[in-house]
Amino acid sequence: MKPLITAIILLSIAMVASCDMRSGTAKEEMDKFSGSPTPTISPIGTSTPVDPADIVQVDTTIQGDILTVNGYKQNKGVSCKKFDQVMVNGSGSVVQVSGACHQIIVNGDSNQITADAAMEFVFNGTDNSLKYARFANGKQPVVTENQSGNIVEKIAFEPGKRVQSQNKNAK
Repeated sequence: MKPLITAIILLSIAMVASCDMRSGTAKEEMDKFSGSPTPTISPIGTSTPVDPADIVQVDTTIQGDILTVNGYKQNKGVSCKKFDQVMVNGSGSVVQVSGACHQIIVNGDSNQITADAAMEFVFNGTDNSLKYARFANGKQPVVTENQSGNIVEKIAFEPGKRVQSQNKNAK
């Protein structure tokens, strides 16, 4: 009798284990994915090679100054002579940055910045446009966007010509 009870218990366990214990919704969701192919992982794209004419060498060991443009609707130019940091504090300004900078920080909205080169761009506002012409030490700039809606664009570098804003209202 003992082998019969053992067989009944094992058969009961096998039946319970083979039952689908999922809810109808969970079963439908899982059935959608069964038999579907595993998505392939695309390799990370390599960045476009940097043209040697677009590289500006900068000594990153020299601590630069903090250059600021403060106010509403300013139209100013600043020049990074060392490995400087540029801060644009305000909105609606048009700023031209010459030279290779360590970092350009934009604290405000709707600013238009045209820069020669920088290692990093940081946005703490929205609707800003930043165009740059060259790569500091041949590296792509790091872009930190703490608020969305900003545009960073590489523009053509013209040797011997000062970087100019694309805004027709800029002086």
